[in-house]
Amino acid sequence: MGQKRVREIRVADYQAIYLLNLEFNPNLHPFTEDQVREKIEIITKKTKDMIFVCEQNNEVIGYIHGSPYELLFSDSLVNVLGFVVKEKDRNQGVGTILIEQLEQWAKTNGFSGMKLLSHPSRIHAHRFYERRGYLYQKNFIKKF
Repeated sequence: MGQKRVREIRVADYQAIYLLNLEFNPNLHPFTEDQVREKIEIITKKTKDMIFVCEQNNEVIGYIHGSPYELLFSDSLVNVLGFVVKEKDRNQGVGTILIEQLEQWAKTNGFSGMKLLSHPSRIHAHRFYERRGYLYQKNFIKKF
């Protein structure tokens, strides 16, 4: 096992991100590698979002995507829009490294906290968040 390192995403990571997304949810297959590449370009050039990847032995094994947002009733927050760790690398500290990196970036940049959604079936993920001080909220979603 090589050392894990975290860095900002690069457009060249698109294939690895595509594969991570597919492993996380096979139903995402219609969203092509080219579309992932385009999204990385748009997000990194046109938004204030931050995406960190974790790599080991020059392989991207996880990523976390944070998006700053403003509210009329609270200080600025960062919404975690994507957080995936390769299945074979889970429970080895990768998620902790990634979420701590994003939390540190958020604190350094003046955000008051972070928020995220997690599917009700992801019990292990819920415990991961709760151990890190995240509080449970009920969320609703409507798809069009």
